[in-house]
Amino acid sequence: MAKFDEEAEILEQQCVAAGTYRLRLASPRIVAHGRAGQFVLVRVAAGSDPLLRRPFSFHRLFPSEDAVEILYKVVGRGTLLLSRCRPGTRLSLLGPLGNGFTLLPDTNQALALAAGGIGIAPLLALVDQALAVGWRSERLHLFYGARNVQELLPPESLTGLGIQVHWSTDDGSYGYGGTVIDTVRLAFDQGFRPARLYGCGTLAMQYHLARLAADFGVDTELSLESLMACGLGACLGCALPARLSDDPDSDHYVHVCKDGPIFSPGSIRWQKIQFHPAQSPIFLSS
Repeated sequence: MAKFDEEAEILEQQCVAAGTYRLRLASPRIVAHGRAGQFVLVRVAAGSDPLLRRPFSFHRLFPSEDAVEILYKVVGRGTLLLSRCRPGTRLSLLGPLGNGFTLLPDTNQALALAAGGIGIAPLLALVDQALAVGWRSERLHLFYGARNVQELLPPESLTGLGIQVHWSTDDGSYGYGGTVIDTVRLAFDQGFRPARLYGCGTLAMQYHLARLAADFGVDTELSLESLMACGLGACLGCALPARLSDDPDSDHYVHVCKDGPIFSPGSIRWQKIQFHPAQSPIFLSS
């Protein structure tokens, strides 16, 4: 798979929610080869401080405009430095990296996408990809939740896509009062059965999404998180316990950056993962 180290010019930097920014860059070679679910490594500042590049999923891809968008939340020094970059600044991008989401050939079925907080980042690229190959917008159901309305993307940024958006907030300040898992379960309880479910969010959220999909027999792909340092599979920091098809009980690990970040939920040994609330998303390294 082709990878490019490309100097990309910032075209636009916009704060779109509480601490959340959308960054648009001119990157013709990377956008020409990228697809939904993949990511890029970004050097957020010149020099060696910070030393490591930061990984970000593709939020939107615009090949006809040679432009790519990433969506990120400020969670540490690296993303804070990135948020201070202005249009005209040039950043070094390495990508596209990782695998991507896969779409089913039958475009007459319904698809569900579940996004928890900043997990919305790769799912809009998937929406664009599905629409481009013939999926009808009304067959795409996005279940999107955050802790409160301030952390959600503006509704108008999604309504223009024509897809079905099911909003939720933990505190009930917008949409359904509950988690995105609650809204997906409610839809499934009411008989909704998508041909495939796609998810992105914290590992804990994805664990519950995987269990829910298994309970209802829904085929699923997840964009998983772990703590990435190198983004290339060299540092082993993003390893997750996994199953081997021929020996499901053996000790085996996958590297999210190299083997993923897209996985089927059945390939992960969820019971061996220790979840905690402060766990940081893979695409939001500080």
